[in-house]
Amino acid sequence: MRLTAAGVALLVVTSTLAGAAFGGLTIPDPEPGVERTYDDTFRVLASNDPDPARGSSTVRLYEYDSGTIRDVNRTVSTQPVQLWEDSIRPGDALVIANESDMYQSGLTGYYTIPYRDQWHTLEEWNTKWGQRELRILPLYDADPSRATDTDGEYTVEARNPNGWWDPVYGAEVELVGSDLEVTNPEDAMVHTAEYQTIIDRKIEIVERHLRYSELAPSEAAARSTAAVPMDNGSEVFSTVDGASTSLVWRGGSHDLVRDAYVGFIDVLPGVWYRGRYVTQNVQVNTHVPWDYRVDVPSDYSESGSCTIGNNTYSLTRWADYQVLDSEAAVVNVTAGNISMQQWGPGAWTTLNYTSPLSEPRPLPVGSHTMTAELQVDVELEKHYGVSSARCSEWDRIRTENRSVTLTRSVPIETINSDDLSVDVHVYDRPGDDVVSVEWTGRQGLAAGAASWEYVEVQIGEKTMYVTAPWRFFSVSRTTVVEERTESGTSEIAASHSYDGRYPAMLRYRMSPANVSVIADQPADRHIWWETTRVTENGSVAATPLPATVVATENANRTPLYDQYAGTLKSTDVVTGESVAVSAVDIWGLPVTTDQRITRYEEPVLNVAIDDGTGTAEITLQEADGTPISGREVYVDGATVPVVVTDASGVATVDIDSPIVQARFDGDDWRDSHSTYYLRTQAVGVSSASIVVDAIEVVGYLNEAISNVVIFVEWLVLGIFAVFWMRYMRRRPA
Repeated sequence: MRLTAAGVALLVVTSTLAGAAFGGLTIPDPEPGVERTYDDTFRVLASNDPDPARGSSTVRLYEYDSGTIRDVNRTVSTQPVQLWEDSIRPGDALVIANESDMYQSGLTGYYTIPYRDQWHTLEEWNTKWGQRELRILPLYDADPSRATDTDGEYTVEARNPNGWWDPVYGAEVELVGSDLEVTNPEDAMVHTAEYQTIIDRKIEIVERHLRYSELAPSEAAARSTAAVPMDNGSEVFSTVDGASTSLVWRGGSHDLVRDAYVGFIDVLPGVWYRGRYVTQNVQVNTHVPWDYRVDVPSDYSESGSCTIGNNTYSLTRWADYQVLDSEAAVVNVTAGNISMQQWGPGAWTTLNYTSPLSEPRPLPVGSHTMTAELQVDVELEKHYGVSSARCSEWDRIRTENRSVTLTRSVPIETINSDDLSVDVHVYDRPGDDVVSVEWTGRQGLAAGAASWEYVEVQIGEKTMYVTAPWRFFSVSRTTVVEERTESGTSEIAASHSYDGRYPAMLRYRMSPANVSVIADQPADRHIWWETTRVTENGSVAATPLPATVVATENANRTPLYDQYAGTLKSTDVVTGESVAVSAVDIWGLPVTTDQRITRYEEPVLNVAIDDGTGTAEITLQEADGTPISGREVYVDGATVPVVVTDASGVATVDIDSPIVQARFDGDDWRDSHSTYYLRTQAVGVSSASIVVDAIEVVGYLNEAISNVVIFVEWLVLGIFAVFWMRYMRRRPA
């Protein structure tokens, strides 16, 4: 889903200023044909990491307003950027990572992060994917930092198979007949990117942290090193030592197992919110890293003596230690009362994937505990004895089995949107359709409360989205990983690159923002939204976030609504359009949605003046003559400013002017009617000998000329009024 905010003027930072605007960071422009790899693009998923270019700066921008292009200098402050499900460009990812934070509105895990440029000629692109849709936009409708055609007049974009648009470089655009076409598909190059989904990234994170445990190439490698994730000097998951054994010939004991830990990188799909993971109840998934190492007691020897007769002889008492075997595994992961199944390295799920249908095992909505249990078993051989030239010698071998069992638990809360429903009522009018969205059921990230992501409304060719107030910031949980061995400890920085040794651990934190409406802008028209009615239903308070995350809106309460409504204005004047609505929750699952359509009808308004009685009869009816009763009609040129139509659709009023103008403003969608009618107006002219005030006529014309509907009526009336005044001046007294 790609959304574009509606607006009058479009402001875009030029890409050539990236180095100056972002504190010395140079963002390379894509070079057609060069598949450049970009380091650190995954830093967009670490909102709590330092942003070297954060702050405010003055930058040069292109400003497009009413068809005019000009350069302006603007002060731009850091704002968080939303990550959509389509792919951003590698260069854009670097810019965002260095000057801002990035958030998502949902938790599906299929958002993508680019790490390398990828190029195809347009001809290759069409061969590979079939003839793809192209769009050619004049420069003022596009971002000048993106690719333009060879003449610099258009941007060309090709539809990606995944749904988004990829820029085309070096295109020659010509008018062929009545259509713009790219005439050099063998040379024009489509810029796309190799990317990784966030869910694949998290799988990679856990697998890299299992390199010395579950995925170790040998038992020896597993025993020798423990990779311990650290966050600014603190262990992310507390380690323990255990499996103690006594030492031969010397006092004390020795822990065979060192630096053992087990933990949860994340709960998928989920968010860490107010001290617990919040996830949906249909299927709960988690990634469990763990590690340990085995520390063998050092060989030992000491000198002693024995006495034989009157002589004393030397001896040596010795002890050697050897690990015969060791086994370690996460033996149990539970979510509530469900024993989870392992479906991959470090990956566990409540889904019963061993059944023929991989049936889900829903976890009841509510609070639960998720627990992982790690068990490490060590088989140790102790070989010890006495050596001497004269004293008695002996040796023994003893085998011991020692173990460590370690558990870690985290609180989780499961929710769903089963009890939430959305009712969308569209009032179809020409050019300004009214859309009212109503929610029934609990909203939020509280106990059992559902979280909707967006409501999509399609009216003809217009699409709008009512977006939820949730912002999910992905934050890093590690700064380094310590590789601990018998000989010492080394630190490896947590990586934000695609192929880093230890990718930074990530999980989501939630921040409330605002409900808003975004319109998808077609190339050939503009759409505006005006909010006209909101009905609040509770609110969500600010939630604790890392201090480095920019979330200014989080400082305030976030209102929730029973109803959110307004007018979707556009340049078309079509009625009778098709309407389709849908809604999804933050897990990407559908929310029960109902739609209603009320189509406004065109009324007929007439004004007939009776010169004999000095009254005007105002009639409001449907096109087939059906009366429209109970409606207010505003009147100019009468003794009262407003009248109400009776059961016959008629209202009679005394007049005080030869020209009577009547105006029905149309039905307000907020009022209850069986049928809704559009705005209309009419005029009546007296034929009696009443002196016409020219100023009054001009005043009416001034109002009427602004209304396209009565433009022809104005022309006729204007000509008539001129002749009427001339006739009145020539009439004898």
